[in-house]
Amino acid sequence: MKKILSAGLSLYALGLHAAVCATPDPAAMTTGHVTFMMKEIGVGAGYTWGTGQLVYAGRSYDFTISGGGLGSVGYSHIQGHGTVRNLARLQDFDGTYWAVQAEATMGKGLGSKLMENNHQVDIDLTAATASGARLSAEAMRITLHLRPPI
Repeated sequence: MKKILSAGLSLYALGLHAAVCATPDPAAMTTGHVTFMMKEIGVGAGYTWGTGQLVYAGRSYDFTISGGGLGSVGYSHIQGHGTVRNLARLQDFDGTYWAVQAEATMGKGLGSKLMENNHQVDIDLTAATASGARLSAEAMRITLHLRPPI
């Protein structure tokens, strides 16, 4: 039964991902990549926090993740990766992003976020692993903040 529920939620997440994540603009240029670890919790309104690493112009930069949204229930721990597009200057990465997210996790699950900030920097995040018990189809505001170099 648990496998059937997990498969059903996985299909639900894939459907939500297709519904809320638009196809990237072909003219948008991939300018970086990110890896991340974050936790999300929600009961209607949700909160997200975590850390990540941006690879841009041959260098790595650590960053923090925080924010929230509406439309989730449960808790999950997510590790994944993403593609950054239209990042012309490193300082344009910092700031608040509007995001749409779809996730379905029961034990293990799937999730995706599509984000854009006011500098038109786009980030498409994909969960490589997700654990917990959470279901979401959210509109979110996420803040990414570059950590100072050590």
